[in-house]
Amino acid sequence: MKQKIVLSAASLNQLPLDWEGNRARILQAISQASSAGAALVCLPELCISGYGCEDQFLAPFTAANSWESLEIIASAVPDMVAVIGLALPFEGELYNVSAILAKGKIQALIPKQFLADDGVHYEPRWFKAWPKGKRTTYKGIPLGDYRLHFAGITVGIEICQDAWEGNRRPAHDLARRGVSVICNPTASHFAFGKAEIRKSLALEGAKIIDGAYVFANLLGNEAGRIIFDGDAYIAQGGQILAQTPRFSYQDFTLVSQQLSLDVREDAGEDVVSFDFTIPVPGAYKNTEIPAWEASALKKEEEFSRAVALGLFDYLRKSCSQGWVLSLSGGADSSAIASLCALSIQYATQELGWEGLKQKLNYIPLTQQDQVMADLLTTIYQGTVNSSQNTRDSAQQLAEWIGSTHYVIEIDGIVEGYRDLVEKAINRPLTWAQDDVTLQNVQARVRAPSAWMLANIKNALLLATSNRSEASVGYATMDGDTSGSISPISGIDKSFIRTWLLWLEKQGFKGLHLVNSLEPSAELRPLTEKQVDEEDLMPYPILNTIERLVFYDLCSPHECLEKVIEQYGSHFAKEKLEEFVRRFFRLWARNQWKRERYAPGFHVDDYSLDPKSWLRFPILSAGLEKDI
Repeated sequence: MKQKIVLSAASLNQLPLDWEGNRARILQAISQASSAGAALVCLPELCISGYGCEDQFLAPFTAANSWESLEIIASAVPDMVAVIGLALPFEGELYNVSAILAKGKIQALIPKQFLADDGVHYEPRWFKAWPKGKRTTYKGIPLGDYRLHFAGITVGIEICQDAWEGNRRPAHDLARRGVSVICNPTASHFAFGKAEIRKSLALEGAKIIDGAYVFANLLGNEAGRIIFDGDAYIAQGGQILAQTPRFSYQDFTLVSQQLSLDVREDAGEDVVSFDFTIPVPGAYKNTEIPAWEASALKKEEEFSRAVALGLFDYLRKSCSQGWVLSLSGGADSSAIASLCALSIQYATQELGWEGLKQKLNYIPLTQQDQVMADLLTTIYQGTVNSSQNTRDSAQQLAEWIGSTHYVIEIDGIVEGYRDLVEKAINRPLTWAQDDVTLQNVQARVRAPSAWMLANIKNALLLATSNRSEASVGYATMDGDTSGSISPISGIDKSFIRTWLLWLEKQGFKGLHLVNSLEPSAELRPLTEKQVDEEDLMPYPILNTIERLVFYDLCSPHECLEKVIEQYGSHFAKEKLEEFVRRFFRLWARNQWKRERYAPGFHVDDYSLDPKSWLRFPILSAGLEKDI
């Protein structure tokens, strides 16, 4: 016998510790699922408190407020089942739990069995893993490794990391116990290509139980560094039957699908049973997947969508009035200006002009054709070492985007500092003797003007360093590292240049000049024709070394061997050894800089951020000696 049933999955754009706002979005998603005639809706992991509460999970009030919210939500759930995530204290430990709500009350609490503890994840710092097979009660409510049974349908739970555990994943045990549906409430951060891995895990889960798999992820830049795709979908029979569009600018997205599932009687000490009349399917129409996502998604497109959404959410959740950017005319700052423009373009395409104004209702936006001038302020700060090419590049991009753009000359400030120091040390500063000093002062005196504009406008100052520069310290502290958020610090310079060329081909004509320029700091006299890759090494080699050491965990000696193997036909062995030694020398010397960088978005499969991914001693003997 078969039972026709509508299942729903929702993605939610939540904010840590926003109890009322988070609860309102949860209730809106449940209401919409109910209107679709859903018998069950799955919502994301820890969606009541937000996933990114960090050490506030250790504060008792976080769990207390989560439970209070859960009870309010439970009382409002109609004749359906809702799966909702929260943090739950039990016997002196804290657990990451999915609450099962139905018939106006909390029916069961099912904890996470495997905790994410790699990369950006620190779940064991806050939570304890729940043992397989353990079952007990909390306030009289079943707590533990339970199944759910209603209207002849048996449901099991996997929570995020649970599904990544191969042969250990709960799905195998749940298949033996006869479930026909698995719900996976998750908080799985964006990284290039990761969405396809998640889909494969959902399809595999459906295959394991020979049933349906319901997956629900968080959405947007929730807590600063991590961006969530917002993918939610329903899988059965080797197919993703319905899915939400990723990187949405909505408060939540919902997908529903009617399925035909086997009806069976089920009982046992591991079963929580309750019953209600299966709702009549409502008139639902899922949002169509846009063309850019329906085809194989390019890395460049994923980067655009993820960081644009990250910037938009960071802006509105910090209640800032806009962005300020020191636009040098080079690749990095041009990339960030373009991402700001894409952010508003994508938001307007999805929400419409009125929807955009509502999302940013604390900012007095008046005219659609003036929105970028209202939200983005760019400033070019020239010296005698600045070329006409970068001046023109910055001007062209600012005009094409429509930012409020200023051009100022800072030679007088540079000379003022130089004169003060020369008098103090009683000697002139020269390029031969004081090269780094004379370069850095130019970069540093640009920061106060940019900060002034940010203060005047109550806006976010955007730092412009990329990951390649961070790895070797090729950035001036309190100069190009100044800012509230560093949007491209999680990606390498080679990709930035490739992405800018790709974006120009998409019709972003304001990038034509910057794409014709060789990357240069323009801090030495123009006659020296300063080029970044000559100061450092070719960026592809730098990126290769960085990945070998901090993703593949190669020793310096192994790294050198692999670099010679890969690039030996293009460079002499001695030159490659020089590059590798330079990388390790600069890496070890500049950890203190990475400790001070502004927060950045995690977009790749690894990161150099010492606060969320890669910890390294500030003082070390230097890996260069091990080559």
